[in-house]
Formats: sequence, structure tokens, C-alpha cells
Amino acid sequence: MKTRILILFILFAWSAKGQIPTAYPSDEKQLYKVLFSLDSSLFATAYTCHPEITQKFFTDDMEFYHDKGGITISKAAFIANLKKNFCDPNREVGLKRVLVPVTMKVYPMGNYGAVQTGEHYFYEVYKDGTEKRVGIAKFTHLWMFKDGVWRISRVISYDHQPASN
Repeated sequence: MKTRILILFILFAWSAKGQIPTAYPSDEKQLYKVLFSLDSSLFATAYTCHPEITQKFFTDDMEFYHDKGGITISKAAFIANLKKNFCDPNREVGLKRVLVPVTMKVYPMGNYGAVQTGEHYFYEVYKDGTEKRVGIAKFTHLWMFKDGVWRISRVISYDHQPASN
């Protein structure tokens, strides 16, 4: 039930933010708030098998560069990988990503986009609801702002390390 409520909330938030054109943020503080919110919304869906929502956060020509998993070119290929890795109902262990808030930085790119960098923790999530932190990594996202909508066009995920707990 909680998952359904979360998904409905995310759908509402996405339709409110992602579909109604908005202006480019007027300063870096506002840009930070926008990207922090979008980051939270994205990762509430990315590893929980809701590809119909997750795909809205990416441009069609997105590219994903992962130091351990290789290169994925296109939103379709990226979403197919998410489905393959996280949509098996018999999967014993899920994954959760948590932004390390103090590490997030944003850099405006003209009035057409922004770069977001930071670190994130990864947790294994077990069927009984328990979690275990298993890793930390750095990331860089290139967000594009077009027609009032923010979408990620490039992802670099690197320096994956085991968690030090």
C-alpha cells in the first residue's frame, strides 16, 4: 500500500513539475532546489520497477557511462536494463540509492541545462524490509532544460567502492 501511495505521489509531482512548462531557475540556490527535488523523485522510482515513470527523467538520446557496467546508449536501452535487473518479481534482493546531500553540487550551463555532481550510497533491500549499505560512488548528471522540462541527457557513474559502514 505504501508503495502505491508513493507512486501516486511521484506521478502527481511529475505531472506538476515535469509537464507544465516552467522558467529556468533565477539563481543557483533555486537551481539546487529544483535538481535536488528531481533527483529524489527519479531515485524513488529507478530501482522499484516503474519504468513508465523513470523514463520521463531522461532524454531519448541519453548516454550512461558506468565504471563497472560499461556504456549504455539511449533511453530505450537504459530502461530495458532497469527492467531486466529490477523487475523480476522473484528477485531476492532489491537496490536503493541514497544521495549524500552534503556532496551534491550544481553548476548552471547557460540557460539550457545544468551539471549535478555528488556521491551516493547503495543499499541492498531484502524482502523482510531490512537494508544493508553495500557501496558508495560518485556521479555526474547533465540535465537539459527544454520546453520547461528538465531531463538527464548524460550520466557518468564512477569510483564505485564497497561501503565502509
